[in-house]
Amino acid sequence: MVTWLRPRRSAISFDVGAAGVRAYQLRLRGQRATLCDALQLERDAALVAAATPPETAPAANTSAAPPAVETDPAQLGRLIGQAHFEGREICLVLSPPDVQFFPMRLPEQALSQAPERVEQALRWEVAQDSRHSADNLEVRYWKLPHARGQQANVMAVVMPTELALRWYDQLHEQGLTLRRIDVSPCALVRLARCVWTPAAGDVWGVLDLGLRHATLTVVVGTVPTYVRSLSVSPCQWTQKLVDAFEVSFATAEQLKRQQVVELSDRGVRGTPAGRNLVDVADLAGAFSGVLRDSLRTLALEVGRCLSYVLQSFPDAGAKRLFLAGGGAGLGGLTAVLENELGISVNALAAGDTPGAPQWERPLSGVRAEPRGAAALGAALLDLEVP
Repeated sequence: MVTWLRPRRSAISFDVGAAGVRAYQLRLRGQRATLCDALQLERDAALVAAATPPETAPAANTSAAPPAVETDPAQLGRLIGQAHFEGREICLVLSPPDVQFFPMRLPEQALSQAPERVEQALRWEVAQDSRHSADNLEVRYWKLPHARGQQANVMAVVMPTELALRWYDQLHEQGLTLRRIDVSPCALVRLARCVWTPAAGDVWGVLDLGLRHATLTVVVGTVPTYVRSLSVSPCQWTQKLVDAFEVSFATAEQLKRQQVVELSDRGVRGTPAGRNLVDVADLAGAFSGVLRDSLRTLALEVGRCLSYVLQSFPDAGAKRLFLAGGGAGLGGLTAVLENELGISVNALAAGDTPGAPQWERPLSGVRAEPRGAAALGAALLDLEVP
């Protein structure tokens, strides 16, 4: 496709999560991507608590709040009207578990067929490992780097067809057009590559710390090779603080934003019922003690995933980990993970964000923050030259 036919602006990319809604739109000016506008809408902590699964939700808050937090497509339409976005085309960013990733191995002869034939073959293979019939699956794929042994050579990303159609219909009712659906692991890797250029043999990762789910994407060179949901989530951290300090979910969320975590061997003593946090001696130490085991579990799982991929690429080395999502804002987290993993760990941020690296690829005047990284990464795809 000739250069002048490519889009001059991206679709409005929306990342709709439990903790809020993030939206970005970019336009291409010459060889530089500039910002049309961006929005970040935070959800009320009480509503988030009410929508949290029963095993992690604070009981004291659940009964008083609405039963669930859902994104009304009409809200997206209103948000567009409140900002300086252009057009009505939407890119929707979805994350696990709404989308699933399946590393698979197909014969090389099968992979040389037309993409439609490969997707059909993968659809039937995936249907055997999922709860959906092949007729109700949308499948896309990319080839994986050549690995030692009989490893997977293709990554399939899958979502229910009915989910895509429901979003399309609901957005259409609001006068919006769903141009495409992106997946957060790919969007985050795309953005990270604007901040850092890995070598072909580098193994690195992006850890997306959403409120309810943590997803690690391990990349070989520039190719996402392994995607795994981890057992630790920022919502669990909040609940641990609720239980330890006997405070509301909203107060625990505020505490999580204010304190800095440090790993130590000190434990935590529970505070008597009704005591205020200001009465707790050595609050910083108690805060770190509450989260200590969970953070070590997180580091252990990330390390195991990196080691698993490195087994298939013995000449590669683990180089770097980026943190995205709202959970990346936990003070001290990068230092803790860097100490535990022995590799460089950075929040996925760039631009004029304090302490953040500068763009390696041309993004003029665009600021990236971890909680909005997936939406920004999704918007970038529309501006890439085919």
